[in-house]
Amino acid sequence: MKGLLVLEMHRALHRRMVWVLIAVAAALSIVGGVVAFVDGLSPAQLRGAELHPASMTSWWTPGRGDGWIAMCAFFLAVGAMIGGASVAGAEWRAGTVATVLTWEPRRTRLLTARMGAAAILAAVIATLLQLLSLVLLSPAVLLNGTTEGADSGWWLGLAGAIARASALTGLTAVLALAIANIGRNTTAALAAITGWLLVGEGLVRGLEPSWGRHLLAENLGTVLTWAPLEGDLATHTPTRALTTLLVYTAIPAVTAIAIFGRRDLVA
Repeated sequence: MKGLLVLEMHRALHRRMVWVLIAVAAALSIVGGVVAFVDGLSPAQLRGAELHPASMTSWWTPGRGDGWIAMCAFFLAVGAMIGGASVAGAEWRAGTVATVLTWEPRRTRLLTARMGAAAILAAVIATLLQLLSLVLLSPAVLLNGTTEGADSGWWLGLAGAIARASALTGLTAVLALAIANIGRNTTAALAAITGWLLVGEGLVRGLEPSWGRHLLAENLGTVLTWAPLEGDLATHTPTRALTTLLVYTAIPAVTAIAIFGRRDLVA
């Protein structure tokens, strides 16, 4: 299984779309670093500003869904959704699924390894991109900004936020890959996920607000901040929110494996 997992990671990294997404993310990080450096504020202005990347503590605000890492987490999730869906969708579009099964006929093992590879790669890439982004922001902080408030507790919180954002990126990749494998199409997965998040969850919130705690967006926010959302967006505890996300990811993953195991590829 380990060899197959490594092989699937190697095959995923040969997808052009994966590298395009990484390049776009790196470019955005560079732009963010340059803008933060050029858009300098005085120390007094930085203390008065609620969020500014030249203020190190604005990179992550414990218990809140804002700051630089939160913004990175959003874009990383979008990238993971596109990348995960394309890994499966491109295989079906190219018609190479049957070819791959000639050297690995155990379908459950193959798709499980593919999902595992997507999760690991997405999480590792997300971690590296977040670190790159923070390194590029460092000149703005050290030369034009402030590190006030960045004590050891804050650094631990930042490390935890980066880890959680990476883990959520991995889950998003698996979810997209599973749906794309069910629909045998990249677009199907992207349409299903974005349609649900933008339309479906909005309808649920409007018709029955109390169900909001069970929705994807609310639970993603709870896990990222590792604190329950308050007010109209009241959610589960962080542990329960994480469990909810794992279940929501497992359902399409198991469904995809079951369908893939019985699908007639010849027809």
